[in-house]
Amino acid sequence: MDSSIPANFRLLLMSSVQCKRCLKISIILLLLVVILITASPAFRQGEAQRSYFTVVLDCGSTGTRVNVYEWQRNITSNHDLPTLLHSFPDLSTKNPLHKDACHYHCMQTEPGLDKFVHNSSGIRAALEPLLIWAEQQIPSERHRDTSLFLLATAGLRNLPNEDAGWILENAEAVVREHPFVYRINSIRVLSGKEEAYYGWVALNYKLGFLEKSSNTPTLGVLDLGGSSLQVVVEIDESREDKHFIKSKIGPIEHEILAYSLPAFGLNDAFDRTIVILSEQQLLPRDTVDVKFELSHPCLSSGFMQNYTCYGCFRPNASSEKNYSGLPLRLSNSDSLVLVTLVGDPDWEQCKQLARAATIHSSSSDWLQLTADMNCKLPSFNGTDSINSTASHLSVARFHALSGFFAVYNGLNLSPRANLSMILEKGQELCSRSWADLKRISKNINHAVHYCFRVPYLVSLIEEALCLGDAEILFGPGDVSWTLAAALIEGKYLLPSQTKPYAGMLSLKAEVISSHALYFVLLLCVLFFVCCQVRRTTNLLLPMQGKKGYAVGVPSPSHVNQKTATKIVLD
Repeated sequence: MDSSIPANFRLLLMSSVQCKRCLKISIILLLLVVILITASPAFRQGEAQRSYFTVVLDCGSTGTRVNVYEWQRNITSNHDLPTLLHSFPDLSTKNPLHKDACHYHCMQTEPGLDKFVHNSSGIRAALEPLLIWAEQQIPSERHRDTSLFLLATAGLRNLPNEDAGWILENAEAVVREHPFVYRINSIRVLSGKEEAYYGWVALNYKLGFLEKSSNTPTLGVLDLGGSSLQVVVEIDESREDKHFIKSKIGPIEHEILAYSLPAFGLNDAFDRTIVILSEQQLLPRDTVDVKFELSHPCLSSGFMQNYTCYGCFRPNASSEKNYSGLPLRLSNSDSLVLVTLVGDPDWEQCKQLARAATIHSSSSDWLQLTADMNCKLPSFNGTDSINSTASHLSVARFHALSGFFAVYNGLNLSPRANLSMILEKGQELCSRSWADLKRISKNINHAVHYCFRVPYLVSLIEEALCLGDAEILFGPGDVSWTLAAALIEGKYLLPSQTKPYAGMLSLKAEVISSHALYFVLLLCVLFFVCCQVRRTTNLLLPMQGKKGYAVGVPSPSHVNQKTATKIVLD
């Protein structure tokens, strides 16, 4: 630096250099803060768009099934429903649990958990392979971020509470050994109303009807299980009814009637046909070690199988007032009768028997359903049993799922097949021998009930549900109520790393709060820089109004001009 410049000016110049340096640092810090503010929403959006998995175990009356779903949150959509990325198993999935691959409910173990009361090893054998398979579908690093639900349906609903609770406790013990996360109420028995509602949500979500305007009719659901029948429709008015549900899904509120009818599932209806047939025979006095033969018109020639009948050979057992649509499992052990079922195919008798199993009940829920479907239901003897009431349904099309779809799939029907076509194909199939049915069926239980399934589902649709001009389609086969369980319940059970998405308002609030935080941080940085500049200036410049010297500088009040000049020149 030029030595001719006075010391005070040199000090000021040094202070200016320090200020410029601090200013540069401040600008750099300011740019970093701006970048963080700009990138924060994108970062949060990327985090919110990260996919997550949900595992649902469906513990039904015929078997236990597993579904794995992969989801992605939609933060740009005008609703808070996530997008389904993948669903496992799909139609291409090879089934490791059975020799043959299948296209419907293929990833399952049999029988249902309700058959394993006080049999913990049976529960483990039913659940373990399904859980291991689910782990294989999800990246290992995501296992502890994956929510699991174990939800039981009609099989456990029909058990005493104590037995159902024991099964769920042992099921939880198996689930606990695997890395998925769950809550206590994630392992429970679904009510029939919940199961029916979830089926409706799953179908309409899968086919895109929950994202459309409220003027677009949603789809009705017919879901035939082993023990119960679910029927769900949307109506256009509220009502005081135990089957009524008001639900807001996405931006639209829906008014729904959800029925779950016990004993109208396929297996229970078939059991009812055995009781009806037994009413035509008298019970011998001495029943010890006696086997009874019952000829069944819905079983193929060559079929013969032992069967334990609940309520057989009791007069009017199928129409007792206390039956109320529940399974025929009476407390008296004398009512348990071992019979031998023998195939005696007769298509016309089989249709009549299926019709009888369809309407042979005093269930008040069943009667209410037929009224809501705008039906005039004939009784088995041909007289009218009820008068229908007007129904206001905002549904143009029904989709028949589960047991209905199994018939469509087995008969290779068109999705829009009418009931006459179904009966025609069914009659052709049921003319085959038992050996032939076993060869063409992938599931032995399906083969047993094949000939009964066809007229029974036709009776449900034609004579009991009375859907009039509504269009009925079969399938799709990959829709299960478990999809809706994962969709609705899963979003409330996401791990802390992937918090549940709560909508655009929540996201905006987070961004605003982040901006406020960064603004405070910026003020702190500027305050710190200003303090540093002031401190540096105070150290380099003389203290005004006080005696003494600044560091390394003579005080002007004690040094004359000549001395000062000398100091400069020297």
